[in-house]
Amino acid sequence: MKKSIFALMTIVSLGAAGLESGQAHASEATPNQYNQQSSVTTTNTNNTSNDSTSSVYQRFIAAGGTQELWEKVVLPESSGNPNASNGQYHGLGQTNQSWGYGSVETQTKGMIQYAKERYGSIEAAISFREANGWW
Repeated sequence: MKKSIFALMTIVSLGAAGLESGQAHASEATPNQYNQQSSVTTTNTNNTSNDSTSSVYQRFIAAGGTQELWEKVVLPESSGNPNASNGQYHGLGQTNQSWGYGSVETQTKGMIQYAKERYGSIEAAISFREANGWW
């Protein structure tokens, strides 16, 4: 009996400590608390992802790519992975091999050429990608 009471007091004490520190169980958390806790996890994941693609991004920009092309096409298509592959589509922009496959620089130049030849400009290609979810 004493062990049961001690265990119950410990649980209540731990629960109170969590509430005092602003933490709550998922079932007790308000939507705002849940979103705040979730966003921390998401932010940490994004930072890791951003760190791993930062050198690819720098090479992409140096080869003539734009920040908007990176954010609106490259990240949705390949997550910044120059080795991404989906069937016949490869690389940063998930284009076919004839548009450039290999180094980040070759892929970037191929993406720019593809955007200009197929859509008329990088901006038009980005608009198409945003409207359709593919390019």
